[in-house]
Amino acid sequence: MRIKKTAAFLTGVAITMNILSIDDIGAVNDVSLQAPEMEITTAQPDYEVTGSASSYAQQTLSAETVSKTVDDIDSFTYVIDVDDVEDTELMTADEFTHDGSHMWVDVDIANLRSEPNVESDVVDQLEYSSELIRISYGTDWSYVRSSDGDEGYMLTSLLSQDEVLLPTATPTPTATPTPVPTSTPTPAPTATPVPVSYQTRATATPVPEATPTPTPTPVSFTETAISKTVYSTDVINVRTGPGTEYSLVSGYNTGDSIEVIAITDNGWYKTSAGYYVKAELCSDTAPVSAETTATEVSSSSTDSGIDSSLYSDFANYCLSFLGTPYVYSGASPSGFDCSGFVSYVFANYYGISLPHNAAEIAELGTAVSAENIQCGDVICHDYNNDGYIEHVSIYIGNGTCIHASNSRVGVVTSSWPMGSVVAIRRFV
Repeated sequence: MRIKKTAAFLTGVAITMNILSIDDIGAVNDVSLQAPEMEITTAQPDYEVTGSASSYAQQTLSAETVSKTVDDIDSFTYVIDVDDVEDTELMTADEFTHDGSHMWVDVDIANLRSEPNVESDVVDQLEYSSELIRISYGTDWSYVRSSDGDEGYMLTSLLSQDEVLLPTATPTPTATPTPVPTSTPTPAPTATPVPVSYQTRATATPVPEATPTPTPTPVSFTETAISKTVYSTDVINVRTGPGTEYSLVSGYNTGDSIEVIAITDNGWYKTSAGYYVKAELCSDTAPVSAETTATEVSSSSTDSGIDSSLYSDFANYCLSFLGTPYVYSGASPSGFDCSGFVSYVFANYYGISLPHNAAEIAELGTAVSAENIQCGDVICHDYNNDGYIEHVSIYIGNGTCIHASNSRVGVVTSSWPMGSVVAIRRFV
């Protein structure tokens, strides 16, 4: 019995040891079933970073790299001028068409130049929506005057005939306030009324009502149908209606023929194109042309009432230049502009030196009324009605004026009275 117990005990020990041997399979000490051991070492930089990554990158840029970067930026950077274009004016300044209309700058900055080309000097720079008066224009350029009185040439493409207004900033919407509950007011005790005889009454001073701006009354006129050809006696404006309050459309030069189809009761011709010109600035006969000799004109002027010796000599001297070409800034018999002709005649006939500038001539001499005009008086014209003298002519008697008109006709005579006269100056 004792032997059986011992045998059973040994059998149990053997079974237990066998089980423990099987459970030990796959343990960490079993090298054949594990990945080989590796040592991981973190690489260390051979320099020390003392600042941020961005500051270190900036410190390591070489001078050569910085210089090349700046050069690359400059090579792709352009300065664009508003009139940096190849617009070539096909007309000379003296061939420009007279205008007189109002224009507005339609770009951020527009250059006003001394000549009609982009290589000339910049006289001024005008900002967006600046208003100008266009005195004349060619194929690509306009001769304009700024509100400061500066004159020069500007690319027509930079201008607008419609008024250009600065944009109005959009107002920030006002937040709607949160309504505050209204408390019920406590009734105030009724004061004992003061007898009327002792009561002081404060009378507020009434605020006068603003006088409304009157609405312009449209011009009332009637037209009478006619059909004839008239001739402009000067450079005259063409308007959309029979009055100076109507818009300018274009203009006529001295001697231009005009077909008219009606006349208004307020003194305007209606042209065949449907526009209007001032009747008193037109004549039924064409002005004297270059082919008319001085003898023919002076012989018809002997009844002018002016001293014949003075009249004949001076008038014939002026008329000797009939047909001389109109040249912008010209002041010699090879070519005149209006003030150049006046200054040349007075310097060579009377020995009087006058400036080569219409506005400056208008400030000299003695003022004369239209009723007292006489031979040798200088007539000053303001075609644009802007207070600036654009043209001068000379009265030579017998209802005749002479002047350098434009590049088409040169020096011509016109009938007196001429248009847009604002002053007459006497120098002799």
